Amino acid sequence: MLCLHGFLQNGNILRMRIGSMRKGLKSRVHFQFHDAPFHAASTLTEQQIKDVGGSTDGLTWFQWSDLGPDKRPSLAVKYSNWDTTYAGLCDALRQQQPDGLFGFSQGATAAALFLAALQTAQRQGKDLDVPLPKFCIVCAGFLPRDPEYAALLESAKVDVPTLFVMGASDALIPPARSHALMDTFDQRTADMFEHPGAHMVPTCTGEFKQQMVSFLGRFDSDASGTVSVGTSLDSLDDATAAAGAEQQKTEAAAVFDKP
Repeated sequence: MLCLHGFLQNGNILRMRIGSMRKGLKSRVHFQFHDAPFHAASTLTEQQIKDVGGSTDGLTWFQWSDLGPDKRPSLAVKYSNWDTTYAGLCDALRQQQPDGLFGFSQGATAAALFLAALQTAQRQGKDLDVPLPKFCIVCAGFLPRDPEYAALLESAKVDVPTLFVMGASDALIPPARSHALMDTFDQRTADMFEHPGAHMVPTCTGEFKQQMVSFLGRFDSDASGTVSVGTSLDSLDDATAAAGAEQQKTEAAAVFDKP
């Protein structure tokens, strides 16, 4: 499963954040992590990054063309350079052949946009050498504020089986914003899990683990039941998992898309 991190994160940070999921699903899923193509500092000022608690080496899946020194990304409605992200993800799928995608926050929206763009292209006979993922997991995703990209999702009606995960107490991406994204997908192939927490990837235990196992079980690709995707990573030890939990608290203040 190819995993896409959130705003001002990178693949290594997401790897720490989903330690519980990696442990809980280690017999079923191999995880790989892909970095966004842009440094946030290429679009945002140092002060803007500081204001949201990030660092200048943080990454973003898209840029914005309507930002000013006093305008934060959450208010931007003109995304730019998505073509670079799309091309990079196409290359990643060609090379790694993942069975599915996982995205958190901005990475979840990037995963949704990528599926919409890829299915639109393939329906027109383009990019047919890119393997369409069998499934997607969208955690704390949101409908883009840019009307052009919202329209892309609306028109594509992505029918890749997708599990939408959202937090009932998420003040950064309220469930209504995640539902708005979910509503653009083909409802026959869209599933939802709502946890009681905030802006986070929930701990992979109990009901959430059961939901994940059930969802992923529909796409078992070998006799052992493992979704065979990319290179396996060792499980996190307790110290790394704790570091991931602490990073999760820090990133909550840095996520760009607070309403």
